[in-house]
Formats: sequence, structure tokens, C-alpha cells
Amino acid sequence: MKLFLYTFSTICLFSCSPRIHTEIMGDRPPLPDSALVVVLDERDRFYRNDEIGTINSFDNVLSTHCTYDEVIAKLKWMARSHGANLIKITMYKEADYKSTCDRITAKIYKVDNVKLYEKKFGWSSDRKLAWEDYKGNPAAIHESNVAATTNCRFGIRANPLFTSGRAKVFVTNEFICHQSSVRPEQKKPSLLEHEQLHFDLCEVYARKLRKELTDAHLTPLNVDTVSKDAFLKMYKLYRERQDLYDIETNHGLDLQAQKQWEHKIGEELEELSAYTN
Repeated sequence: MKLFLYTFSTICLFSCSPRIHTEIMGDRPPLPDSALVVVLDERDRFYRNDEIGTINSFDNVLSTHCTYDEVIAKLKWMARSHGANLIKITMYKEADYKSTCDRITAKIYKVDNVKLYEKKFGWSSDRKLAWEDYKGNPAAIHESNVAATTNCRFGIRANPLFTSGRAKVFVTNEFICHQSSVRPEQKKPSLLEHEQLHFDLCEVYARKLRKELTDAHLTPLNVDTVSKDAFLKMYKLYRERQDLYDIETNHGLDLQAQKQWEHKIGEELEELSAYTN
């Protein structure tokens, strides 16, 4: 009986994942697991003819772990194993009646200073904001009393065709580089700490939304309505809290209030640590 259970688990591990196909033309030494890999969407401009190869994911009949975010994680691992640090998506198909998986085809590259190509990135406790992440035009800041703008967004991606009968929803929280900007003369550590908390506050509400959707009974029939209603409710609370943060800290100029908010948001992140993406 023990042997049977072990064998079944092994089969499930492979058959439940999407298949990854590679066509590698110029392999390089693998990169460490911690290496940054930037993903560019179909609409992002990127013109190079020195790709390492092409990778694509497709359905494996019993595939389940194959939402967009899960597939991207697998493609990043595959890219690193071939020495690549940039993935340029050339084709993306959402799950449909033909397949329960999101399907992606992409070219992989090794570029110098990969952060230059980064357009967005997810929140992580291991990565704090840096001024080099602010790639927007500071001329777009019209208010004379505003030194920087931080554009972070949380949203939902749902796969209503998940094979287990229970729909799957991913809540994302991303920093948008080219919609975030800072006046060159205002690049101060204290201001960056204030902007970091805007991003952290976005993560608090992303986790609150994950918690609410985890507790909900999501099915292919109700996932769109339930997740949309939960998102709109949480987004309203999030916007109100962001405004309150700026008002109470006077945009970071009130250092005592800033410290109080840092402590408060840190506690909330810890309380919701079970709902990290």
C-alpha cells in the first residue's frame, strides 16, 4: 500500500503540471535561483535577434497547476537553467473550453543590466524600492507640492476552468516602473521610505483580498461575480487608506506620524503573512 501511494504521488506530480517545450540554440551556464528574470508581455517593445532559444508551455491533459502566474514561474526557472534573464512573450492564450491551461510561447535572452528592461515587478519582502525603479517622466508630476508618485496596483487573475471544480484566483500586487516618477532633486532616503510604505500598503490590501477569496467558495459559475465584488470593495478601502496615509504623514514630512504608520503597516503585514503570494 505504501508503495502504491508513493507511485501515485509521483505520477500526479508530473501529469498535473503543464509540459514545457524548449528549442535552445545557444545554451549558456545556468543562473542561480535568485537571479532576476524580467518578463516582457506581447505588447512590450523589444527587438533583438540573439535569443538563446524558444520556450513554450502547453496542456498535459491532466494539467492543473497552469494558471498564468504558475506557468510564468516555471518559465522563469527554465530560463535560468539555460542562462537567460529575460523572457519575451510572443504568444499568450488564456484558458478556454479547449484547454484548462494558460498557454505561453516566449523567446529567452541574456542581457546586460536586466533591470533596465523591467517594466513592473511584484511586491517582495526581499526587495525594497530603489530610485532606479522610478522610470516615469518627472515632468508628468503636475502638483508643485508632490515630489514623487508611486504607481502600485493590485488586481486579480481568475481561471474559471480549473479542473478540480473549484475556480482558481491569483491576486497580484505590482509596482509599475514607467508610471512612477520622482523629481531629480528630491531623491532622498526619507522620501523613498515614504513611497515604500505606499507599496507596502498595497500589499496589505492584496493580502486582505487573498484572505477573502480564500475563504469564499469559488466555483466556475460564481468566480467572476464573487471575485469582482470582493475586489471593488477592497479597492475602495485601499484608496481611502492611501489617502489617509498621505494626510496623516503630510506626505512623509511628519516624521513621527511616518514612524507610527511604518509600525502599523508592519504589524498588518505580519498578521496577514499567511496570505503572501
